[in-house]
Amino acid sequence: MTNNPDHHAYEAVIVGGGLTGIMMAIALSYGGYGSSDAPRIALIDRAFAPSASADNLPDQRTTTIHAAGKIMLETLGVWQNLNTVSRIAPTPISRIRVANGAPPQGDLAKRNQPDFRLDWQDDTAPMAYVVANNDLLNALHSVLKTRPVTCYYDMDVTGFDADGVDGSGDFAQLHFTSSAANSANSRAQSSLSCQLVVACDGAHSRLRQMAGMRHHAQTHRQTAIVTNLIIERDHNDTAFQRFLDTGPLAFMPHGNRRVSLVWTLPKERATQLAALDDAAFALAVFTAFGDNLGGISCAGPRHLWPLIPATTSRMTSNRLILAGDASHAIHPLAGQGYNLALGDAAVLADCFARASARGLTAGHRSIQSDYQAGRTIEVSAMSAVTSGLNHLMSYQPKIAAIAEAGMRLANASPAKDMLQKSASGGHLTRASLFNGQLPRA
Repeated sequence: MTNNPDHHAYEAVIVGGGLTGIMMAIALSYGGYGSSDAPRIALIDRAFAPSASADNLPDQRTTTIHAAGKIMLETLGVWQNLNTVSRIAPTPISRIRVANGAPPQGDLAKRNQPDFRLDWQDDTAPMAYVVANNDLLNALHSVLKTRPVTCYYDMDVTGFDADGVDGSGDFAQLHFTSSAANSANSRAQSSLSCQLVVACDGAHSRLRQMAGMRHHAQTHRQTAIVTNLIIERDHNDTAFQRFLDTGPLAFMPHGNRRVSLVWTLPKERATQLAALDDAAFALAVFTAFGDNLGGISCAGPRHLWPLIPATTSRMTSNRLILAGDASHAIHPLAGQGYNLALGDAAVLADCFARASARGLTAGHRSIQSDYQAGRTIEVSAMSAVTSGLNHLMSYQPKIAAIAEAGMRLANASPAKDMLQKSASGGHLTRASLFNGQLPRA
């Protein structure tokens, strides 16, 4: 950890110290560049250096990690730390149940017909796990400390020169400021050189903007309410998804008789519901979801998450690679956002390993072309499926009415097996880490 940038050139600099950036730095540290004596990978974080624990942070959001992602995090040593630091152990998802439309009322409810028509499970191994964001962040920080990565905290990137300040093109140049070196009213300016910059700085990526990369964002029409709930009946490690005409409502199992709620709504309605007191909000959730899990009560603060799905036409530019939400911000209905980021890191780590084995620098164009090729299929497919399904079910009620028959058909066809494999991850992305192996040439 340092706040005094040296002036030697790094092979790669990751910008962004969140869940994606730290995970990326750990994965790339196995890519063949540098050693513990001479780190060639650096991480720049706008935040101050992490404290020993993030337990007091109010953020109670969760992340869903598919089975292939769990294998990757185990291989990197993160999952073992996660089991140590977690207040609520990672909760497995062994079953997924999907319903279309509002819960049955009156005579329809009395007929005792199955409400969640699409239902699949894996009796051999969980398809995914739900973990608390704070716990995952703590586990990542613990592993990062052991890897040959130079970390710069309280660094705000202000400029990016892909061809360097002298225009030679030998190195990219990053410029940034820090408040730590001087008083709060006088920020210190600095810079460093590198072969490649990996932007993990989120959906509003400054680096993407600095590079002039095209970005296609949808109109902000929906907002998700995210919170934790206590339920009366056991969820039995089941994830529930109900498609309502206002947007999907998801219950993800997280702890004993606890679920993580992600409720997509028109943005004005989301703001209104989030402002209710706990009792009124719990009743609103119960009315929208139904009584499948019995009574519902609130178990933490509510967060509003503006949903603006977006993608870039390309994931790379001159000496720049985009990863995570900087490249692809998708709708949360499938819980696959962070899993796409895991795939980004796993593929890029393999690209690094192959290039370093050939004696190439991290800035070699083969890395960018291989990364783009390795990520296009999964990212495009997941972006199209999540945005398309949400649009169909939320804004096309006449067409969505056909979904009931479609769910029954999917439940009794080979498509069901395909859906289950997709939920487990790793089927559209080939990467060593998803197979439990460190990056290799």
